[in-house]
Amino acid sequence: MVSLRELQESFAAALRDPAVACAVLQPANLAIYRNNSSITWRQTLESTYPVLRRRVGDDFFRQLCVHYRERVPSHSGDLHWYGRDFPGFLTAYLEDPGYAWLADLACLEWSCAECSVAAEMSSIGADALAPFPPEQLECVVFRLQPSLRLHSSSYPVFTVWETNRVDYAPPVDQSIGKEQGMVHSWHDLPRVRRLDPGTFSFLSALAASSSLGDAVAIAGLDGSALTDALARVFREGLVTSLTLRK
Repeated sequence: MVSLRELQESFAAALRDPAVACAVLQPANLAIYRNNSSITWRQTLESTYPVLRRRVGDDFFRQLCVHYRERVPSHSGDLHWYGRDFPGFLTAYLEDPGYAWLADLACLEWSCAECSVAAEMSSIGADALAPFPPEQLECVVFRLQPSLRLHSSSYPVFTVWETNRVDYAPPVDQSIGKEQGMVHSWHDLPRVRRLDPGTFSFLSALAASSSLGDAVAIAGLDGSALTDALARVFREGLVTSLTLRK
């Protein structure tokens, strides 16, 4: 006797692959389920990667959705996580170096998806540094928002993301070159920001639990640049607590 698990696996396999027969449904009925599931998976990816869809066009994006589903079946009952492996799929699937930037753009959009469900903790202001004696400031360690994601790309993906939030946007000049930035949750919505190299390096060091003094040294910030970087970190609501490294 066929077990329930075997029936479920048969049904799931038949939904993904038209060549697979299903033990519980006739072909005509199965076609309805197969079509509905295909639309659901595609719409899920469209909602997760809207900028990528606009940039490559609807037809090509549909092809990507089909091949992604064939190679990466869902392993979660929550559709939100279905697109988790899409950037990695694009890296392997798009062999033409001219399209490599699309995987980086997908990484940025997936960070937005992660931030949309990440916890947003209460932030503190720059006045929280006041209790620390000046000689101890370099030993202060910043705890940052858990939603914070940092990206560095060889391509201008932040400019692409900003430009293509509307339909029919013009192509972005790829000669702009490397960009870096951050994504974090801001009042339950993802906030995307480009960062200059110094601030990005500084924030990356803080996120890796480096002390303030070590982060300044890693980023090579002078006094003025440090003031600007600290002001931005606190202004963006990224700092949730401060501790003193022993």
